[in-house]
Amino acid sequence: PFVRRAALPVLILAIAIGGVVMSDRADADADPGIATAVDAGPDLITPIMSARRVPAWLREPTSDNLLSDAIAGVLTGAPTGTCIKVTRGDMLIADNNTTEPIQPGALQRLLTLSALDSLGGSGFRTEVAISADAAIDEDGVLQGDIYLIGGGDPVLSTRPFIDRFGDERAFTNFTELAGQTIIELQTLGVTAIDGRVVGDESKYEDISRDYQEENGTGAAGVEQPIWSTEQVASNAVGPLSALLVNNGFAEWPTSVDPTLNIRVDNPAASAAQLLDSRLEAAGIDVSDNPGSGDAPALLERQTVAIIDSPPLEEILPRSLVDATTAEMLLIEISVRSGSEPSRLLGSLYLVTGGLTAAGLPFDIISTRPFDGSGLSSLNRTTCSMLHAAVESADSAAASALPPIDQTSVSACAPQWVDDLRVLASSDGATTGLAGRFSADNGDEVVFSMLVDDPTRLVADEEPVAEGEEPPEPVGPFESCNHMQAALLDAIGGHPYGPRLETLSPLEAAGR
Repeated sequence: PFVRRAALPVLILAIAIGGVVMSDRADADADPGIATAVDAGPDLITPIMSARRVPAWLREPTSDNLLSDAIAGVLTGAPTGTCIKVTRGDMLIADNNTTEPIQPGALQRLLTLSALDSLGGSGFRTEVAISADAAIDEDGVLQGDIYLIGGGDPVLSTRPFIDRFGDERAFTNFTELAGQTIIELQTLGVTAIDGRVVGDESKYEDISRDYQEENGTGAAGVEQPIWSTEQVASNAVGPLSALLVNNGFAEWPTSVDPTLNIRVDNPAASAAQLLDSRLEAAGIDVSDNPGSGDAPALLERQTVAIIDSPPLEEILPRSLVDATTAEMLLIEISVRSGSEPSRLLGSLYLVTGGLTAAGLPFDIISTRPFDGSGLSSLNRTTCSMLHAAVESADSAAASALPPIDQTSVSACAPQWVDDLRVLASSDGATTGLAGRFSADNGDEVVFSMLVDDPTRLVADEEPVAEGEEPPEPVGPFESCNHMQAALLDAIGGHPYGPRLETLSPLEAAGR
C-alpha cells in the first residue's frame, strides 16, 4: 500500500533552520560592539525565525507519518480484497487497492443519495380526496369512496414506529394526515361513508415489491436474481410502493431488528386500512372494507387533506440508516428523470448518470449499482468512489453522515473521539466504513474502507455469567469487527506526535 512519508517537509525544515543559524553567525561577525544603555528586556531563547514559532507546521510531517503507520497497521494481515483511502485535507495519507471493485453493502446508499441529490427537487406529497361528484345526503352520509393517494413519500410513518429507533430521523406523520382528514370531513358534515377507503399507489405503477424477479449479471458473468429469497426475508427493505406507511410493515417489535417485523402483502390496502381505523375511531362509520385502486383524475376529485413530507435534504440522511428509504429514492430517481419507475435497470442507468452529474469518478467497470440500498450482492464500487462521495464537507453524502454514536459501530469507536461521522456496513461477507473526522487541531480526515472477507471476525459479545440467560440475539447492525475497530482507532488518534506546547517557543529568560 501507498504510505505517505514526509521527507520533503523535513528537508525544508532543516534548510530553514540552517539558514537561520548561518544568518545569526553573519550578524555576530558584522557587529561592531557598540554599547547601549537601553534595557531590551529578557533575552529571546527562541529566535524570531525559529520553526518553533509554527509548532503545528513543525509537527505535521511527524503526525502524517504516524497516521500512515497506523493505517498500515490496519492493513497488516487484512484479506486480499481490502481497499482503504485516507486523506488529510488535500494530502493523501494512505492509498491501498482503491480502484478494485468490491461489494459495498450499506455504503451503496451514499451513491444513491448523491445521484438523487444531483437531480434536485422538493419532497413528497400524500393526499386524501373524494370524487368531485360525491354527494353528502341529509343524514351526513358521504355517498362514495374516499381515496388515500400515495406520492412516493418514503418516510410516511406513525409515531410509535419511529420512536423505537431513538434518533432524529425525518418522517411524515401519518396521524397528522388522518387528523386533517377527520376535521375536514366533520366540517363538511360527514358522519358516515357509504363506500370504502381506497389506497392509490399508481404513481409507481407496476413496480416490483422486491427484486426477486429482477435478474442481474455479476462480475463472473453469471445471471442471478438481484435479491435472493433470504435477502427479502431479512426485512432490511419493506415491500415497495408509492403508498407506503411504516416501511410496509404491519407489525414490529420494540427491538429495531427488522427480521422480527411482519410485512404487508399490499402496502396501499394496508395504508387504507390504517386510515379506515382512524375514521372509525373518530365516529365516522365506513360501510365497506378498505382496499386498493385508482383515484379519480385530478380534475375529477376534491381534495380533503394534504400532507407534505420534510424537505428532501432532511430525507436524504434517513436513507443512510433506512434501507427502505434508499430503495424508494432509487425509484424516485426514475420519476424525476422522466423514466418509467417500473424499469429497474432503467433506474440504475439513471443512477450512473446522476453519479457523473454529482462530480464523482464514475466508470461502469468499477462501479455497478443493482439496487439503492446495497442489499444486493451484485453491487460493486471502489474506495475511491466512496471517498469522493464524502470528500467535500458540503456534499449531500457528507452532510448526511450520522454521528458515530448513532451508528452500528459506536461500540468500537475510540471513547475520546467526538466529531466523527461515519456510515458503516457489516452486511454478509462485506465490512465497510466511510466517513469524516474533524480533529481537535482543525484537520479534516476523510476515509473509506471496504473488506471482502467471508471469514470476517465479529467483535466478541460480553461474556455471560454461569446460570444467566444470554441476551436476545440482534441483527448485525449492532456489531463491529476488528477491521472497523482498528481503522476507527487509527483515524481517531490524529493528530499524532508530540504535544504542541513541547514544540512552541521557549519562555524568554530574564537577565
